[in-house]
Formats: sequence, structure tokens, C-alpha cells
Amino acid sequence: MSADAYLTTPEVAEAIGVSKATILRWAAQDVLPRPVIVHGGRRGRVARWPLHTPAQGRWVLTQLEAHLTWAEIRAALEAGRFDPSVSGEGNS
Repeated sequence: MSADAYLTTPEVAEAIGVSKATILRWAAQDVLPRPVIVHGGRRGRVARWPLHTPAQGRWVLTQLEAHLTWAEIRAALEAGRFDPSVSGEGNS
């Protein structure tokens, strides 16, 4: 993974319009990909998120707004209802 082929937690949160804590909670719920954690020197540990994470996060937000449960969202992800090769918009 090249140095610019990932996003940071603040970048993902801003792109989705939620807090950094929400991003971490969603990852813990297995509805976002797990970030790669690297040593960031003086900054400590740094999370590196795949580039499709904001699109997946917007998809998750749409599912939550439709009142789906975490289990239903995970099942939809496992069934391939979100395709990371697509922008994420319009996947229902």
C-alpha cells in the first residue's frame, strides 16, 4: 500500500459526516473494514483505512437511517449488497 493509498480516521469521518468515535464504533460492529494500524512515530499509532471506506460508511449511514439493525447491515454486507468497486452511492 503506497503512502497515499489510504485515508486517516479524521478524513473518513469528515467524508461521511460523522465523528471519529463513530467510525471506530462502526469498525467494531464489523460494518466498516478494519484499519491497518501503523506506528506513527511521535504521533503514536495511526489508523490507515482503505479508500472505499467513506463510500461504505455512507452506505451504512443510509441503512441505519432506514432503521436496519447491525445484524441486518452485516448480513447485507456479507450478501454483497455493498460493492466497494462501485462508488457506494445507490447500493441498497
